[in-house]
Amino acid sequence: MNNKIFLFFITILLIVCLTNNKQYAQVASYPTISESQVILKGDSGKWDYNKVHTLSVVEANMDGYKYWGYYGLAYYGGDPALRKAGLVRSNDLIHWEKYNGNPIIKGDCRWPTVVLSNSVFYMFYAEYNKENDSRIVMLSSKDGIHFSHKVVVVPREKGKQNQNPFIYFNKNDEHFYLVYYNGIERSKNPNDNVWNIKIRKSKNINKLYSARSVTLLSSKHTAAAPSIAFFNGKYYLLIEAIGKENQWITLGYESKNIDGNYQEVSNNPVLSNDDACAFQYVFNDELYIFYSHCIDLPKWNWELRMVKVIK
Repeated sequence: MNNKIFLFFITILLIVCLTNNKQYAQVASYPTISESQVILKGDSGKWDYNKVHTLSVVEANMDGYKYWGYYGLAYYGGDPALRKAGLVRSNDLIHWEKYNGNPIIKGDCRWPTVVLSNSVFYMFYAEYNKENDSRIVMLSSKDGIHFSHKVVVVPREKGKQNQNPFIYFNKNDEHFYLVYYNGIERSKNPNDNVWNIKIRKSKNINKLYSARSVTLLSSKHTAAAPSIAFFNGKYYLLIEAIGKENQWITLGYESKNIDGNYQEVSNNPVLSNDDACAFQYVFNDELYIFYSHCIDLPKWNWELRMVKVIK
């Protein structure tokens, strides 16, 4: 009789554990987002025509604009002169006005990402050599327009990529975090290719160049273009990937810790229709995603869209 009772309680315990594990696996999800809207396109015949690709936003409150955005182009490889960065400004995160002096970075600048700290703008972006190996550099500016004092933050490695930077100031621990893509994607043996999402932190943004990098995710398939945001008590990580229909998609991950233990969300993909290069930000307690939508993949033409979390 005692053995039967013992087995009964063990069975109940196993059922409870399995149920809890199943529930836990379903907990992680990215918040519901709104319908997308186009917010930025390149001008016909101009330097950015059909190539607007990424948008990094800071709350600057300068020169009559609350938000300053820094956008990069879709040109990858080839002529460094085609990789440039421009400035746009807005008061509502929807309607953006281009700076008359664009481009503000005139060459070999891909994936600009900016943070404002102590009245100084810090811009990070990727540079490439002839072999298409990439590195990440940092520039600074007092007016948000004229950037200088270049510092190499993540050095170039032969045959590897160090690119797609996203700079983030974490108010929870008052550290700066640089998350980026590191990997091998051009190996003669495809089995040697690997995509890593890495992160490094520093109390002092000028010391990020000497900080240790930690791997958040690693994949044998495309996994790049990371961004991080803290919203509703959780950290959300977004990356770009290739979907089943060979289209660009955006995948989400969730964690209680900014630098580890990310769990894939149950409602992936977060964005699915040739949508990639997501930069996410929280403004006025609302989570926004600024991302690139491909309008012609063979021509590598893109436009910038935005969605926001529905409360």
